[in-house]
Amino acid sequence: MRILKTACLSYIAAMSCALAQSGAAMGSLQGSVTDSQGRALAGASVRYQRVVAIVGTGRNLAPAPGEAVVRGATTTAADGTFAVASLPAGDYLLCADVPSTAYLDPCRWTQPVRVALSAGGISTQTVALALGVFLRVRVNDPAGLLPKVIDGPWTPRKLLVGVSYANGAYQGATKTGVDSAGSDYQLVIPASTPFHLWLFSRDVTLVDAAGSAVDVSGSQIPFQAAPGQDQVFTYTVSGPAAAVR
Repeated sequence: MRILKTACLSYIAAMSCALAQSGAAMGSLQGSVTDSQGRALAGASVRYQRVVAIVGTGRNLAPAPGEAVVRGATTTAADGTFAVASLPAGDYLLCADVPSTAYLDPCRWTQPVRVALSAGGISTQTVALALGVFLRVRVNDPAGLLPKVIDGPWTPRKLLVGVSYANGAYQGATKTGVDSAGSDYQLVIPASTPFHLWLFSRDVTLVDAAGSAVDVSGSQIPFQAAPGQDQVFTYTVSGPAAAVR
């Protein structure tokens, strides 16, 4: 026990020393989140992550020795600004979205905003968000064959909903609501972009609004959302999937 206590105290002392030595080298990120016309977006979630060198460790990849792994999030103020202090120098990737709106997260649809931070410096960056539209998918479930809960990390997903686009890229929709009659799925997507609606299930079968069976082995239903207009689909669970023998 005494050896363990001594080791712990030595580790804490070493970490404190390292932090004290690096304190002078810390910098700050600040900036704003706007729409494509430059108007401030309050309440935007800004996520940041330091770019680190990666090395191979057997079959795995890990940050190189001495690399500071830093990631976090903050929220913009009423004037659309944000600030994060006490960050080690390096390049950072910024992502942003505005909850419950159709603004597009650049990390999801284009690429992260990259900004360099020098030791002891202050870097300022504006993140401009384009406006997309909502993809809304309603799945009626009269027999209650789908889970009556919002999807979580460990929730069995008996139906997957999303879109495929470009050269095989995929984005999954989020289950945003559940009621006694079915479930609602939602995803913010760019307008005027060719997509395929992707539905997959090994547990249930679906029919569309016209009563036609839907291929739930990975359907490819083409669509292109119009600017300023939500794209809406409605399906109904028609029964359990046939058992595979």
